[in-house]
Amino acid sequence: MQTVMPYTVSLNGADNVGKTTQIDLFPSNIIIGKVGGLHQTAGTKIGELHRQGRLQEWWWESSNEDFVCSIVHALTRRYCDSVTTAHSDVPEVVVFDRGAAMFEAVLIAVIATKSPDHDLDSARAVLQAILNEHCLQLPKERLAILLTHGKNLEQSIDISLDREEDCVDDRYRRYQLLLQTEMRRQERSGVYEHVIKISPRASIRDVQNELREVLLQYTGKCLFTPMLHRLNCLYIISGLSESGKSSVAEGLCSHYGVSLAFRAKIVYFNNLISEKLGKSVYSIPEKEQAQNLLHELERFSNNHYWLKIMTVESMHRHLVAKWLKTWLGDKVQVVYIDTADMKRFERALIAPEEVARNDDLKRERGVEMIRSKADLVLDNNGSFGDTLESLVRFVESMGGKA
Repeated sequence: MQTVMPYTVSLNGADNVGKTTQIDLFPSNIIIGKVGGLHQTAGTKIGELHRQGRLQEWWWESSNEDFVCSIVHALTRRYCDSVTTAHSDVPEVVVFDRGAAMFEAVLIAVIATKSPDHDLDSARAVLQAILNEHCLQLPKERLAILLTHGKNLEQSIDISLDREEDCVDDRYRRYQLLLQTEMRRQERSGVYEHVIKISPRASIRDVQNELREVLLQYTGKCLFTPMLHRLNCLYIISGLSESGKSSVAEGLCSHYGVSLAFRAKIVYFNNLISEKLGKSVYSIPEKEQAQNLLHELERFSNNHYWLKIMTVESMHRHLVAKWLKTWLGDKVQVVYIDTADMKRFERALIAPEEVARNDDLKRERGVEMIRSKADLVLDNNGSFGDTLESLVRFVESMGGKA
């Protein structure tokens, strides 16, 4: 069967610079393949060690020869598995979480960390000797992108260590110093085709959009347009039962008209996600729920390119809302509809006891946390006209429908 070679890209950078997060935020589409770390590669020693929970121990206790050969084998296997799929299945662009250049730096840094003198030049020579002896070569991608943070090496290391979730010991500190020193040498040598320097004020969305601009330039794939770039704003509508979420969302969209605004319910997107997963979306971690929801929202926005405003009701899981806000920043605004209990009970078509049970379920999911972090807590205890007017003023302050 005929095979085709996709355009290969790697995202590289110091630990905790955000490589994996950025890859996860790339569009979810059949033409884009996203390839994770070496430990996820089947049929390799690295994958088996990870499965056994022994990878970290082996990482530091193995011989240089065993370490280099195992890493290069896994790297080669991962590359070949990703780019030599049958023609009907192969993506057009494959993005690797860390590529050949970064793994070369990792190999050198680990060898140097294990050696008494911690010398990078000597480690580089050891690596080359092992590669030559075993006739090994690291498979390179067509486009290697480097992400950097911090004004200098010291600040970059501090950022990486501060973001580390596991315990940081002296060996890991030394490894980070050696790894990032080697990657900076690579950068000066022009090893990476493109370098993105992440400023302290850059949001996750800023970095994602800069990456998409680079990928659009190199691959020519129009999917790599900025996230939700056609929308002025996405409004997440939350609140307790019978608080008026649907009425408020419908009123806002009617105010701007169907040519500019659209009202959606989160259940629509969650049903789509569940069908694709083959299981309930609620069975996966809330961060993954948020990632899948973001991809569906982006797909919907691209297909309905004329829309400038979109509302999504009813959001009750505060971690999903938190992740969307983290990734999208001001592009998403969380609106909590605040309505007194008595008014909600009067409005309900079901018994007050059932309303209370529904409220308890929403509270378990974190709706009150959404209220505490909302961009707007909208008082819906007066007339509907007053409520809508307050919301429209808020929307206009966010750039309105322009």
